[in-house]
Amino acid sequence: MKTILKISLNEFRKIFNDKGVMLVFFGAIVIYPFFYPIPYSAEVLKNVPIGVIDHSNTDSSRKLTRMIDAGELVRIRSKYNGMTDAKNALLEGKIGGVLLIPSDFEKNILRGEQAIVSAYCDASYFLIYRQVLKGIHYGTGTFSAGIEIKRMMSAGMMEESARSGRNPLSLVSFPLFNPQGGYATYVVPAVLIMLLQQTLLIGIGMLAGTERENAIPTSFKTGNSVQRVLGKSLTYFIIYLVHAVYLFGILFRMYRFPIKASPFELFLFLTPFLFSVIFLALAVSTFFKNRETSMIVLLFTSIPALFLTGFSWPKEAMPEILQWISWVIPSTAGIDGFLKLNQMGASLYDVYNHWIILSILCITYFTIAVFNQNRIESGVKYL
Repeated sequence: MKTILKISLNEFRKIFNDKGVMLVFFGAIVIYPFFYPIPYSAEVLKNVPIGVIDHSNTDSSRKLTRMIDAGELVRIRSKYNGMTDAKNALLEGKIGGVLLIPSDFEKNILRGEQAIVSAYCDASYFLIYRQVLKGIHYGTGTFSAGIEIKRMMSAGMMEESARSGRNPLSLVSFPLFNPQGGYATYVVPAVLIMLLQQTLLIGIGMLAGTERENAIPTSFKTGNSVQRVLGKSLTYFIIYLVHAVYLFGILFRMYRFPIKASPFELFLFLTPFLFSVIFLALAVSTFFKNRETSMIVLLFTSIPALFLTGFSWPKEAMPEILQWISWVIPSTAGIDGFLKLNQMGASLYDVYNHWIILSILCITYFTIAVFNQNRIESGVKYL
């Protein structure tokens, strides 16, 4: 135990004497999560500017545009005479969509026929596309409901009966686990877990690359391979346990993200996650002979690892081979389990499978890390 603690203290010294590693281990973890949620602080995209082409130019068409503009999702920025001007504005990014009201709009309504309006949305940006389409849909739906109710009342039906007849089944929608339906609440927690993993991988890779650049790495002078792996991992775990308190104990409350798990539950879940990432980093880092190579290679893995977690695209929609590969990366079980535990209010028993997967990864990567340490001492070359 004394040997392990001695190796751990030596690792602390190396970290605090390396400005590059300090920037990754502390600068990235402290600064990036603090500023990252700010652009999404509004949670929901509102008041997306749209344009209107009103060929009808009647009381009905003006009433429709007022109803659409009254909603919180879109606002009518400009009115255009033709599609050419509206299309140019859309291509220039001045508006996110176009509402086209045909010339026979009011005439069809007065005849009791179906009136059709067209919505053109910028589908290159799915968030804008969704909000514009929803905003126009809500406005036209409200306008349509008013017409139907008036027709029923003119036929002799009471207003209350007309309203219930128009909408016999009232739907109350409440987004579970994300009451605001906010983008920040959805994306930030997963990104922070990924940040813990990638900064650990890059930082440990840089330290290992520096060791390879030295003729006689000082860490090889103390203890055996098992003790060296345990000593180093203890150092990284202590540092990142403090980071976890900062991220999920302070920043989550600052930005009012859901916190449904107790600190003890988070500790029990994050422990195998952090150790699995640490052992993976120690195992992989032994393949690099300098810090530049390790940094480039490990940074390159960030985007693939993020997509394989399944939070941006469902794992069920991925090829089966990628689904199996994804579980080899700690962030897959880590993000999925953390979101269920902290965002959805699941118990530790509910994420038991994720905990087991992370524990298996811990044992597997620890074994590989010890083996690779012995391989290095045997004089095997690096990448």
